Amino acid sequence: MEEIKKNRALTPKMLAERLSIGRDKAYSLMRSAGFPSIKLGDRYIVTEDALERWLRVAEGKYYDLEEGRFVK
Repeated sequence: MEEIKKNRALTPKMLAERLSIGRDKAYSLMRSAGFPSIKLGDRYIVTEDALERWLRVAEGKYYDLEEGRFVK
């Protein structure tokens, strides 16, 4: 049986640390339409699995935070 991972949901602060970006940039990414975040009340999270899938798709591309999509 697969071991259950702890901290499978990342907060904006955790996302910022994971991607080596600032907190404000992490919040912008979480709010953008093309990012797989989940809004729970007034909080945003992203699962580790969704982040990993998104990063594989994002490889070699430019993601525009204002447009919420890949532009290259």
